[in-house]
Amino acid sequence: MTQAEQDSAERRVLAAIGIARIVWGATTALGSARVHRVGGVEYPGPDGGVWVKAFGVRDVILGAGALHSDATVRRATLKAGIAMDLFDAGAVIFAGRQGMPRGAARIGVLMAGGTALFAAVGPRLLRLFENQRSDRIQPPIEK
Repeated sequence: MTQAEQDSAERRVLAAIGIARIVWGATTALGSARVHRVGGVEYPGPDGGVWVKAFGVRDVILGAGALHSDATVRRATLKAGIAMDLFDAGAVIFAGRQGMPRGAARIGVLMAGGTALFAAVGPRLLRLFENQRSDRIQPPIEK
């Protein structure tokens, strides 16, 4: 596989993650009360709702970084996003043990863990899928 094919798969996965992060981040920052209600969490909490808005802004910034034209910025954003998502999943698990509603905890772990997993293995899986598909489409080379 060429470097261009690897970069293309990574860029497509990052574009999907970037767009999803921007949409989720804007939803969270602008509609935090509704996001809390879906998770069954009282809003605003003792923090006045500022933390969930801050997480939304963070996701918008990570989403923009994932769409950046410079591959170095995209890769740094990918690594930072994976680290933050894993930390978020751990924090939600901890909060679930401290009384966070089960529905909210499940949603949080699923979203954070799923995004981290998709970011970590998505480019490789996409390249694998594309290689298998191209093997089926192209006839074997005869000698």
